[in-house]
Amino acid sequence: MVDKHLKYWLVAPALIIMAMTLLYPLVAGFWFSLHNWNIAQEATLGPFVGLDNYRLILTDDPDFWGSVRVTGIFTVFSVVITLVLAMALALLLVGNDGLTVNVRTLLVLPFSMSPALLGISWRFLLNPEFGAISAGLGAIIPALKGVPILADPTLAMAALIASDVWHWSPYFMLLFVGALAALPQETIEAAQVDGASRFRVFWEIMLPQLRPVLTIAILLKAIFSLKVLDQVVTLTAGGPGTATETLAHLVYLTAFRFYDLGYSAAIAYLLAAVMGVLALLYTRFVMERA
Repeated sequence: MVDKHLKYWLVAPALIIMAMTLLYPLVAGFWFSLHNWNIAQEATLGPFVGLDNYRLILTDDPDFWGSVRVTGIFTVFSVVITLVLAMALALLLVGNDGLTVNVRTLLVLPFSMSPALLGISWRFLLNPEFGAISAGLGAIIPALKGVPILADPTLAMAALIASDVWHWSPYFMLLFVGALAALPQETIEAAQVDGASRFRVFWEIMLPQLRPVLTIAILLKAIFSLKVLDQVVTLTAGGPGTATETLAHLVYLTAFRFYDLGYSAAIAYLLAAVMGVLALLYTRFVMERA
């Protein structure tokens, strides 16, 4: 006779590992955020300050609000451009013929790169002396010829957004290709027979049916954009100045350059709270559609 508790024993190791690698860091991180702890000054946990770190961040930290602005700009532009480009590619590559499948496969390759490697690659491509993208921009826009793009605040932000769009567009293209392929063809064909243009077919017939998928895509891309870090570190390092210093990068700098673990943990939890709200909206929406 099979032990009725066997199933619990089988999943127990996985639950223990999850608790050690996920639950404990979450609890410990929040506990750190309630302390004034700079590891450059003291190795042990510093004095308990309660919610003072959160109060200082929200009321007396211009660096935090500057990073909020940068993160907001990056998120809005990245989400909009990525999803528009992904939808355009999906409309072009929704077929199943050999050429279309091969092109889709090639376009997915950028998504296989790690964000850190992506930032390093784009840093080389944007080098004003030998970078391919820099040379191409200089040929198209003479005013940008030889301009160090990453040294200009506006251009550096544009480069960071472009690299993120290049990385994530293939992922959402595949999401939209699947959604487009699942649309009923009868209404689309009827509209085409009635003389509707391609734009009207897309705008009035396809897009309303794609709204659930678009909602999911917006929430997912917003979460991905809010936590961007690796390519910021390797591409712009938050510069020039603080022009591309996102919230995740501010957490990184506060913890590993200024060694203020308590303060950085508090910033991280404020960022996590926003991402948590988006994650809950995403989960609720998916469950309602299931």
